[in-house]
Amino acid sequence: MAETTKLQLCSFQLADATFGLDTMLVQEIIKVPDITKVHLAPKEITGIINLRGKIVTIVDLAIKLDLPTKVELAKRRIIIVESQEEPFGLMVDFINDVISIDTVELDEAPSNVRVAQTRFIAGVFRNNEQLIAILNLDEVITLAEQNSDQEA
Repeated sequence: MAETTKLQLCSFQLADATFGLDTMLVQEIIKVPDITKVHLAPKEITGIINLRGKIVTIVDLAIKLDLPTKVELAKRRIIIVESQEEPFGLMVDFINDVISIDTVELDEAPSNVRVAQTRFIAGVFRNNEQLIAILNLDEVITLAEQNSDQEA
């Protein structure tokens, strides 16, 4: 019998899509503060903020994943994560719930998803009639770093 492992997901909205991120990767969730623009940064890098003395790069996931957003900036939220010992903020439209799932319930990302987006999706979970795409944080952050290095 296969051993199941529980996974806690912080679920959030981008446009009409629901995504999840392992809660172990989430440091905190904040409202959108004043963001300082970074000259020549890729379009998905909204800018940087000072969060209690740490400089945090803000990545707009809607732009990164090529999803439309009509949510005004003041209502959006930023999920603070850390990757390669650097803090990053992932700007999302709305925060939903924390969902507990069994890892055996995860499916691979569907092959009909655009190739550009599949690398950002670690798997898909069916929650009743809703699909939740599990975000591959390493890919999102690595590509953000590569883009900013190339454009600098």
